[in-house]
Amino acid sequence: MTKNYYGKLLSSPAINYKAKKNLKLNVHTYYLSLAHSDLSGYNVCPLANKLSTQENNTEKSNCSSVCVAGNGNGRYPNVIKGRIRKTKRFFEDRESFLNDLIQDIQKAILFSEYYGFIPTFRLNAYSDIKWEKIKVNSQTIFELFPDVQFYDYTKIPNRKTPNNYSLTYSHYGKMDITQKQMSNGYNVAMVFNSQKNDKLPNRYNGIKVIDGDKTDLRTKENDGVNVIVGLRAKMSKANITKELNKKMSFVVQQ
Repeated sequence: MTKNYYGKLLSSPAINYKAKKNLKLNVHTYYLSLAHSDLSGYNVCPLANKLSTQENNTEKSNCSSVCVAGNGNGRYPNVIKGRIRKTKRFFEDRESFLNDLIQDIQKAILFSEYYGFIPTFRLNAYSDIKWEKIKVNSQTIFELFPDVQFYDYTKIPNRKTPNNYSLTYSHYGKMDITQKQMSNGYNVAMVFNSQKNDKLPNRYNGIKVIDGDKTDLRTKENDGVNVIVGLRAKMSKANITKELNKKMSFVVQQ
């Protein structure tokens, strides 16, 4: 076990519950944890219903109200406030925010190399921002760090990203879009109506399902190609049933 990394914006790979799963792969994963949905006053999840207005758009995901951002340390008021501060900085003081992010990434790379780990980064821990469109002095984060692996989940279809930014499409109920993303070469994450100790299906609609709860490393080198990344529902049985009864549900009946 390595010592904790301390950055201005990124969390330590030895603290975050999901990031800790990657330690057994000899991988450090640093999270940028912004405040999910529009909790900060700025919407960071464009295809999820907003929390502030209790939005109920049937074309969007219902995931905001049960977001895993509220689990673990995310249930503590000081953590929530910290995420809100970071999110406001991203929107209101973008240049300063990005400069700090770059410094954090540089520091994290050196930290991981010192301890003999491979550094990886999730810039959308609880958000869905198109980082490939955000530039610092005409370059994206991925261009500034071309030899470093970044990865994220996304509900936004048809994103064009560089080779060092791996995206797993997150199914939120629209099976036609999900199937199209798979045909375009994306791996797809699906939340099944399984709980903590339940088994996931081996296949779904003829497609191989891997256990995405074993590690958090969403790259094709780790997960394989043309697979469904199966995830267990992080909610009560009552809430799973409630979600499945909705007209469009991000939870899948296995």
